Amino acid sequence: MSNDFLEVALLTDVGSVRQYNEDSIAADAQRGIVVLADGMGGHRAGEVASRMATETLMARLGATVDSFHANGRQHAPLLALGESINRANHSIHEAGRLDVRYRGMGTTLAVAFFHDNRVTLGHVGDSRIYRIRDKRLTLLTRDDSLLRDQVELGMISAAEASQSHNRSLVTRALGIEAKVSPHLVDETAVPGDVFLLCSDGLNDLVEDGDIELIVASLAGNLPLAATHLVQAAKDNGGHDNVSVILAKVNAPFDAQRSGVLARLRAFFARLFGAS
Repeated sequence: MSNDFLEVALLTDVGSVRQYNEDSIAADAQRGIVVLADGMGGHRAGEVASRMATETLMARLGATVDSFHANGRQHAPLLALGESINRANHSIHEAGRLDVRYRGMGTTLAVAFFHDNRVTLGHVGDSRIYRIRDKRLTLLTRDDSLLRDQVELGMISAAEASQSHNRSLVTRALGIEAKVSPHLVDETAVPGDVFLLCSDGLNDLVEDGDIELIVASLAGNLPLAATHLVQAAKDNGGHDNVSVILAKVNAPFDAQRSGVLARLRAFFARLFGAS
């Protein structure tokens, strides 16, 4: 999945232990949107929450991009992403409130929105976003988790946290409360950068150094890199669902050119659709 500016590979796997996959992933390279969610909740409700999150983000951000391309107006990516995340949170929370089957369901979220040689990142929970630049891995998000809070407060060491059975206890998620405060940040996106979005089924089982080695070595073949990442998690136990999205910046993003192409595609679609 790629265009002139962005190449995307995505893969999700149930893992080696779980019966169901409660992760949800989606991407639209043309619009520069990639979304990953890791659901939680009994009776497979986590699947519902994660799917609602990805579908809502894809639809709302896609509409934002289309409006920008059609009208040539400047958009506000941080505002658009924040509003989209809050809309997803509201939808999931309402579904849980109105249907007993979904009560208490929630999901983590990691989203990257590429635009104008930048990328706006949003996340809630412990799904992560990394960047590989010049073969160096950098974590761009902070886990909303009990363990992360304990490490930062000096209550336990990072080594103790890595062995804890409480790794899955998140302190923030979509759908749990009526309102959510997502983490939002804007970063540069230069040619050669690879952004990795992953559920904790990857980073709980694969060391950062191994993630860096796999992605840096296989950046020229993103589908193969995604396969190797997932397999590495499964080789190390695969106790959780594991999902990855790799998004590689291929060239400087030309917003004006992209907008022209989008308007031409829309014109021909209307022309031939009417014939």
